[in-house]
Amino acid sequence: MATDRALEREYDVPADETPAGTCPYCGRPFRAERYVTFHIGVDHAEEWSAAEREAFDEERDDEEYDLFTFHFKAAISVFLVYFLFTFIYALVWAG
Repeated sequence: MATDRALEREYDVPADETPAGTCPYCGRPFRAERYVTFHIGVDHAEEWSAAEREAFDEERDDEEYDLFTFHFKAAISVFLVYFLFTFIYALVWAG
């Protein structure tokens, strides 16, 4: 699938780069340590330790917070742009 290939590019380490971490179960290299944590949580959930589960939960919570913050900022930006255009429209009609 095309999305799978796009995601793989983000995680795969180019030949000229040193991996930030590798999976202790399958040895796959990753560009960032957090990608290793997510990989273990998704692909090796039946084998992981309690510490790895805790790390996965913390990373997931951090990512959910970052996503919420992004959505909040996007919603506020849309509201402000809408308000600005409404205000300009009112000024033009007022004359």
